[in-house]
Amino acid sequence: MDRVLDVMHKKRPSEPMLPLVDPPSSVSTPPRARILVVDDHPANLVALVAVLEPLGHDIVRCSSGEEALRELLTQEFALILLDVQMPGIDGFKTAQLIKSRPKSRDVPIIFITALSRDAAHVFRGYSHGAVDYLLKPFDGEILRSKVSVFIELFLQKEKIKEQARLLREREREAAEKRIQERVSGLFEAMPLCVWGAGVTGEAYYCNRSWTAYSGLDAAASGLFGIAAAHPDDAQRAKAAIGNALQSSGPLETEVRFRRAADGVYRWHLLRALPDRDDKGILTGWIGTAIDIEEQKRSEQARIDLLAQEREARAEAQAANRMKDEFLATVSHELRTPLTAILGWARIIRGGKLDPARFLRGLDVIERNGRAQAAIIDDILDVSRIITGKLRLELDAIDLAAVVQAAIDTVRPAADAKNIRLEWKSDLPSQRYSGDPDRLQQIVWNLLSNAIKFTPRDGHVEIATTQINSHIEISVADNGQGIQPDFLPHVFDRFRQADGTSTRRHGGLGLGLAIVRHLVELHGGTVEVDSPGEGLGATFKVRLPVRAVQVSSRERCEPRQVMQVMPRLQNQPLAGLTVLVVDDEPDARELIATVLDQAGARAITAGGAESALELLARERPDVLLSDIGMSGSDGYALMRQVRALSAEQGGCIPAAALTAYSRAEDARRAILSGFQRHVAKPVEPEALVAQVAALAGRSAAVVSPGG
Repeated sequence: MDRVLDVMHKKRPSEPMLPLVDPPSSVSTPPRARILVVDDHPANLVALVAVLEPLGHDIVRCSSGEEALRELLTQEFALILLDVQMPGIDGFKTAQLIKSRPKSRDVPIIFITALSRDAAHVFRGYSHGAVDYLLKPFDGEILRSKVSVFIELFLQKEKIKEQARLLREREREAAEKRIQERVSGLFEAMPLCVWGAGVTGEAYYCNRSWTAYSGLDAAASGLFGIAAAHPDDAQRAKAAIGNALQSSGPLETEVRFRRAADGVYRWHLLRALPDRDDKGILTGWIGTAIDIEEQKRSEQARIDLLAQEREARAEAQAANRMKDEFLATVSHELRTPLTAILGWARIIRGGKLDPARFLRGLDVIERNGRAQAAIIDDILDVSRIITGKLRLELDAIDLAAVVQAAIDTVRPAADAKNIRLEWKSDLPSQRYSGDPDRLQQIVWNLLSNAIKFTPRDGHVEIATTQINSHIEISVADNGQGIQPDFLPHVFDRFRQADGTSTRRHGGLGLGLAIVRHLVELHGGTVEVDSPGEGLGATFKVRLPVRAVQVSSRERCEPRQVMQVMPRLQNQPLAGLTVLVVDDEPDARELIATVLDQAGARAITAGGAESALELLARERPDVLLSDIGMSGSDGYALMRQVRALSAEQGGCIPAAALTAYSRAEDARRAILSGFQRHVAKPVEPEALVAQVAALAGRSAAVVSPGG
C-alpha cells in the first residue's frame, strides 16, 4: 500500500516526474581524486606534496599510521603513499590493517622508504598489499607518473561505478514509471471513486468513475468530493474529514453523493488513508468512495422488517391477551345465565314452589335463555364480520317503526332502573332503503349500551332527523361517560373500558363493534363524544338517504328480538299433520309440544331414513327438518324428498329449522328445496306462524291483554 500511495503522490501535477537523461559533461571541472600521504617527518610530507601538487588532486597529509587509519574511516582515497619506518605502528602494520578493512582493502599502496634495499624487505612490502616499493631519494617525475597511473585507474573505476549507478537509477525509475502507469490504469478502471489529495485534503486527482458519477473534476470536488454531498450530510462529513485531517488518522464515514446524470443522491462509504514518506511525515491522502446504496436499502429493509416483526409480535401478544380476556368474559357471561337456568329448573322440578314462585322461576329461565341467545348472536355476527360474510338484506322500510321497535324492546330494562326514555323525531313520511333487522340491531345496541351505563333515575334521549342527504340517529345519556384516553377504542372488538373481574357492568365488548360495522355496511358513519367521566356520552349514526326505492318483499324469517310476543289464538294449526325431523330428542320433543299446543298433530323422526318412511305412510301437510344430523343431513333429506312424485309427497311444504344461521346457510337451504329457513332458537309463536304460512293459513293473534 505504501508503494501505491508513493506512486500516486509522485503523480501530482505540481510535482511532475522529470525524464531520465545523462548528466551533462564539462571539461571546466575535471574530476578530482584524493591522495593520502603518510610520513612521520614533516619535511618529507612537504616534499611529497610539492611533487604531487601539480597533478591537481586533493592531498591529505598524515604523520602516523593511527592518523591515516582514522582518515580512511571517513574518506575515500585513490592512492596511499606510505612511509615504512614510523614510530608506533610502522608502515607494514598500517598496510596490514588497511587491507583488513572492506572499505579500504582495494586502495593501492606505494611504500616509500630509505631504510633498506634488501630484496626480502621489498618482498615483505609487496606481501602486505603494496603495488610499488620506492626508495628515497626518488625522482619526482617518476613518482608523479606512477601516481598519475593509479589516479587514472581510480577515476576510470569511479566513472564505471557512476555509470552503473546511473544505469540502476534509470532502471529503477523505468520500473517505477511502469508501476505508476499500471496503478494509474488500475485506478481509472476501478468502479469505485478515487481521489488523490494533498496534506490539506484538497483533491489534485480524481479517477474517471468519480468524474462520470458527479460531473466534477478534482479541483471542483473539494475535500474528498464534499462538493457533491447531500446538504443533510455535508456538515457531518466535514466534521469527520476535519477530525481525520487534524489527527492524521484514517477516515471512514457514510455520505450521500449526488449523481449528475439524474440528480439522485446515493449512499457511499467514504474512506481516506494518510500517505507518509519514509520518515513518517504526512505527504498527502488517498480517498475512495464505494456505492453502498443497495446495502443501505437492504439494511433499512431489515430494520423495517424487524420493526414490523416486533410490532406484529406485540399485536399478536395483545390479540392473544385480548382473546384470553374475551374467552374468560364469554365463559362468565354464558355461565351466569346458565347458573340461573339450571338452578331454577331443579327448584321447579322439586315441586315445592307456590304458583307465584313457579311463574317467577319460569320468567328467570326465559330471560336468561334469551340473554344466552343474544350473546351467541353477537359472537356469530362478529365471526361474520371477521370473515367478511355479513351481508345486508335491503328492503323498503319505515325507519320510525324500526326505531320504535327497538325502543319497545329495551323499555322493560329502562323501566327496571326508572330511566326515562325520550324520543324526538322529525323524519318525513317516506320509506327508506336498508336492512330493517340490522338497523333495529344498531338502535337496540346503542340504547342497551346507554341504559347499561346510566344510573337509576337517569335519562336517555334518542333523536332521529334528516339533514340534507343523510339521516342522523343520536342516542345521548347522562350516565358515567367515557374517559378521553378510551374514546378512540370504543368501537374496537373485545375492548371494554373496565375489563377487570370487579367490573360493574357485564357484556362481551362486541355490541358497539357490531354497530360500527353494520353502519359502515349501510354506507354510513358512527361517532361518539363524551365530555368526560361522569358526564354522559352521545353516539351519532349518519346514514345516507338512498334515492332508489327497493320493492317490499316477503322475507323468510325476520330477526328475532327480545320482546314479549303476543298470544296466538287457540289452536291455529288444528287439522294439520307436521313431520318433525331432528336427531336431538329434546329438540324434537320441544317442537312437537309447541305444535301440539297449537292444534297440530306432530309426528317425529330421528333421521332421514325414518322420515322418508313416515312421509310415505302418514302423508303429512308440512315438513320441519334439522340440517346438522348424523348419517344423512337435512340437505340430503330434502333432495330425496324433492325427487319423489307429487303423489308420494315430493311437493310437501318444508322449512329448515336449524342452528346454522348464516346467510349462506339460508341460501343453501333454499337451493336444496326448502321454502323457508328458520334459525334456532325460535319463539313458539314464530314457529307456529311459519308452519301456518307454509300450510297456507294465517296465525291470527290477539293483544297481550286478551
